[in-house]
Amino acid sequence: MSQTDNDFSTQKISPQLIGQIVDALKNKAYGSIEIYIQNYTVTQITERTITKVSRSGNGQKRFLTKTSQVPAQKNKLTL
Repeated sequence: MSQTDNDFSTQKISPQLIGQIVDALKNKAYGSIEIYIQNYTVTQITERTITKVSRSGNGQKRFLTKTSQVPAQKNKLTL
């Protein structure tokens, strides 16, 4: 299936774009999703996952962050 710039346009939201965002949100217990836009087109969706770890010796919670980037399309978004 060939995807065009129109599939990722912010002026006319396509089911393909919604699907990419939904995929990024699935199984996200802690973290964030960033959507990068250039010239009214989504060029990148970045997922940030926060993994909670055990408490440190002083009783305070510590957090480990892990950042991963995924393109707006499963393979590679070609502009």
